[in-house]
Amino acid sequence: MSDSAGTQKKMLITGVSGLLGNNLAYYFMDSYKILGLYNSHPVTIEGLKTAKCNLLYLDSIKKVISEYKPNILIHCAALTNVDKCEEDRNAAKKMNVIATKNIIRGMNNGDAYLIYISTDSVYDGVRGNYSENDKINPQNYYGLSKYKGELETSKHENSLILRTNIFGWNIQNKRGLAEWILEKLKAGHRINGFKDVFFSPIYTMELARVIDISIKKNVTGVFNCGSVDSCSKYEFACKIADRFSLNKTLITPTSIGEHNFEAKRGRNLTLNVDKIQKVLGYQLSTINGSINSFYGDYKNATSPKKEKQHLSNILIHNF
Repeated sequence: MSDSAGTQKKMLITGVSGLLGNNLAYYFMDSYKILGLYNSHPVTIEGLKTAKCNLLYLDSIKKVISEYKPNILIHCAALTNVDKCEEDRNAAKKMNVIATKNIIRGMNNGDAYLIYISTDSVYDGVRGNYSENDKINPQNYYGLSKYKGELETSKHENSLILRTNIFGWNIQNKRGLAEWILEKLKAGHRINGFKDVFFSPIYTMELARVIDISIKKNVTGVFNCGSVDSCSKYEFACKIADRFSLNKTLITPTSIGEHNFEAKRGRNLTLNVDKIQKVLGYQLSTINGSINSFYGDYKNATSPKKEKQHLSNILIHNF
């Protein structure tokens, strides 16, 4: 995308080494001049400039913003491990609140467009089908810290907050939910799927399209952004298995109540996405549609660095 003078606009993406950050960089790299920031996990993306920046140091992010002068800043960097956030609240506060606060201060009331990636975990997960007007009542510190990040973001007038739950292909040797399901099923291992936990997951590249349209329309405010429908974690795993022609009998339906997690989790975090669909004039994908795109990118080798992934070190045993 170019401005009125024909100069390509600049986009700054924090957390470029993470799942969403690198997927957004991959999606937007032909439309914008992009600088991707990472902290402890260096990443190389062909055709893209990346740089190390510790967001906990205000002077560091201020320097990057003042020198790069981005037109758009997408803040993806966060501590997203729910149990880790519960165990180390100080680390969660630093990454999810203080870093966000530093970005806002670093922008210094400029007119750059800021997009903050939040989470469905800001809701309590009791009844589901949450709208943006529903009460904020996070059940764990991860959700609370992300909501506090929303409050910091809202201090920047030209900002967009997206509450979401994503899956996709990692550029690094990491694993998200869908990738973990695939690895285990391909290896013929049994896995557990929660039959009583419901969500509205969206493929990262579908979320990227939503962000793309939002930028073009300069949409601001707080929005839910997930698939138009929902399913249980167990059903999600079965859908992945079906699409990749894997043995779904290896997936055992279980209850979240049978597992002891450090952090409490909401059981029904399904999202109502009517508001964003109306504002954008865009029909969001179904879960099956997102999984089809996830599968299509795998088959077409268009997912970021898919061919170089080595799934290792099991991080999640139950989902």
